Amino acid sequence: MTQGIKKVDWQTFKCRCSGIIKLLTNGTEGRQITEKQEEDLKKLEDKEVRTPKQDEEMERLLALRANKDKVVLGDTAISYLMEVYAWETEGMIPVSKESMEILSMSKGKKQEAQAGVLLGFIDDIEYKVHKDRIYNDFLSGEIDLYAGESVYKATRLPDIKNSWDYTVFLKKINKGLETGQKEQLQGYGDITGCTDLLIANCLVDCTDENIEEVKWRVSKRFGAATVESPEFLKEWEKWDRSMRFSHIDPYKRVHKIPVEPFTEFERQKVYDRVKYAREWLYNFDEEHQKRNK
Repeated sequence: MTQGIKKVDWQTFKCRCSGIIKLLTNGTEGRQITEKQEEDLKKLEDKEVRTPKQDEEMERLLALRANKDKVVLGDTAISYLMEVYAWETEGMIPVSKESMEILSMSKGKKQEAQAGVLLGFIDDIEYKVHKDRIYNDFLSGEIDLYAGESVYKATRLPDIKNSWDYTVFLKKINKGLETGQKEQLQGYGDITGCTDLLIANCLVDCTDENIEEVKWRVSKRFGAATVESPEFLKEWEKWDRSMRFSHIDPYKRVHKIPVEPFTEFERQKVYDRVKYAREWLYNFDEEHQKRNK
């Protein structure tokens, strides 16, 4: 006999801050006007005389404005909600995705404390670690560190991103914010009320455990009979050197990117999408349970 799917109150669904950017994706028919486009449209509407090109742009923006209350979830949003559904009903995660990310995630988790010390030294601030998930009515998240009396009275909230190696760290300096980082940190700020938000790209030594794991992988890749063979040890020197960074000036191992809190427009857009997702999950659940009877 098949066990029934766990009944969930979907009206309590809260979007993880890391999933905000995913939940906001629209299908082609549901593209909506952005805050910047709304400002551009207002300027065009205020013009007494417009060029044909400006008229065309105004029509395009008006069509987007007409979609304001129309939601057509994109594939990325639906994929995220299916991950939510699998976890909430069966406690299951997407194994293939998680297994591919484990190695890079392990360094980030293990080195959070070391990166926090480095960032605290650079900022001359004593950051506190917070391990419990934080919530408001629409969002939830897990922050790394905060400064202030308590997490809900935080005066500064950094989100640490540990780089695997020096070249990745340098690329992040040039690339700037990665997709979803801004929205994730804005979500943390919305929950805590903190307005001093920043992404802190940090470069700290790999753990001995990570280094040993890489050493084993590299030895297999080069077909070494043993990790002590002279040929392998010569090759390993550059790998080992490339996973230790303490010799580099600490100020050159932290790159901070400030993030502005949600505007009222952005906040309302996120909240409205969470409300829509609650109804979407409820309806999907109802249909899915019928298929399992």
